[in-house]
Amino acid sequence: MRKRFALAASLLIFCIPSLVTACSCYVGGGKCDQSWNHGKVIFAGTVTRQLVRADRFTKVFQLSVSESFRGPAVAGQDVQIYTGNGGGDCGYRFEVGTSYLVYADLVGDRLTTSICSRTGSAAETAHIIRQLRASQKGERVADLFGLVRRFPATFPGAVEVLGARRVRVIGSNNFELAATTDQEGVFSFPTLRAGPYRIEVDPPSDMSSRHLNQGMPVTVEIGATGGSGCSASLFFASAGLIKGKVVDDYGHSLAGVVILEPADEKEAEAARRSGGLISYRTETGDFQLLLATPGRYRLIYRPKAGAAPPVSSEVINVNLGERIADYRFKVPSVRQ
Repeated sequence: MRKRFALAASLLIFCIPSLVTACSCYVGGGKCDQSWNHGKVIFAGTVTRQLVRADRFTKVFQLSVSESFRGPAVAGQDVQIYTGNGGGDCGYRFEVGTSYLVYADLVGDRLTTSICSRTGSAAETAHIIRQLRASQKGERVADLFGLVRRFPATFPGAVEVLGARRVRVIGSNNFELAATTDQEGVFSFPTLRAGPYRIEVDPPSDMSSRHLNQGMPVTVEIGATGGSGCSASLFFASAGLIKGKVVDDYGHSLAGVVILEPADEKEAEAARRSGGLISYRTETGDFQLLLATPGRYRLIYRPKAGAAPPVSSEVINVNLGERIADYRFKVPSVRQ
């Protein structure tokens, strides 16, 4: 039996924060994601500079606070944020000059954050910032809201939102409402009747999503947790495809996991940090990797069992919407 999955950022993520140990993020499910409203310290700000490291495990950034939603960060003041180096310690990758919505914890007198939090650039959290502003004013937040975007983006580190996309919610008895994403890719349904809904978005040309490919609709249950404010963002990517089989020197099929990584090491590292790698678990050696954006890639094969190291393929060039079939991924046989 084959199982297809994508190593993608989840809507709801928990972590055990640590700046000096291995990263431990845990993905949690839920019928209504309200994690955007959870956090000891929540503020919006722009990174003005990277400071001298506190120690070899930690990076320190200075942010100018533009809006404070919760906690001691004050608008108009500068704060320092501590995070790990990245590459296994949950460190968040801040860029000088970029604006962020930051979810931080207080560790002693330090503000800390990580990739396991809801921290994200202002562009990818525009929908959340709007609801935080409403909540701060004492206004009722929308029952359902989200962002429609391309992920991964055409260029590493960029945020490409999809405006003018029609978003539909379908409830019981085929009750249906529609909204359209604005120029920031945001959609909102201010008031919905309590109950389960299916969320549908017409995909852009030559694009698809993990949910569409797996026949798994995006669902939400309004009122399931006793309140409004369900966040349910949707991600689309190029409908490119790499399909093939993993074999050894003798043509025998190999079980394991096949991962699609950018050929450029810096891009591959950025994809690992953002959870943007696509992978496929196979019991028969057959695999298909969907949503491949245009670019240069390598396949990484990890055996199902044992301590054998991962094996990389040659570089594969994928054009926009290209579908590569019958790719034979040959893995050298292990000599005893």
